[in-house]
Amino acid sequence: MSDQSLGKPRPLGRVILLSVATGMLYYGWYKYIIQEELRRYNGYGWTGIMCLAPFVLGVVVPQALRIFDPDVPGWFGWFSLLGIVWIYIVQFRLYRTLNELYVQAGMKEPLVVWWLLVPGLNLIVGLRQIHFLSQYWAKKQGTSIHDALAESIPLLSVNV
Repeated sequence: MSDQSLGKPRPLGRVILLSVATGMLYYGWYKYIIQEELRRYNGYGWTGIMCLAPFVLGVVVPQALRIFDPDVPGWFGWFSLLGIVWIYIVQFRLYRTLNELYVQAGMKEPLVVWWLLVPGLNLIVGLRQIHFLSQYWAKKQGTSIHDALAESIPLLSVNV
């Protein structure tokens, strides 16, 4: 496996800071690029566009039509739920993929995938995904990465 096929470690604190500073635009980039990196590394999987485009289109298009076209019935906005369901599917696949990478490397699975379905825990498992993917890439590159935010909150950084 060449270093070119490895992803880039991105500490949780940095992902959150850049996401907030850019009004979540960086987070969209993050979601896109990690899918691309995982696809390149594994040799299979969904592309970043395949993961994000249905979500963006599913949320934006129905809402824009409902707002800007007076002939579109108000209930049409509910089609945005399809975009939201899509992102849950993408997240499920991502969490499962990360767990598989850890198992293949002889490590314990870091994510509890079903947390995705529980309000509150879905945020925790998402933050853990960012941290543990970053740690995975760092280990594969033979380095370590300090993730001050995640390391200060054991629930986000401890893989017991």
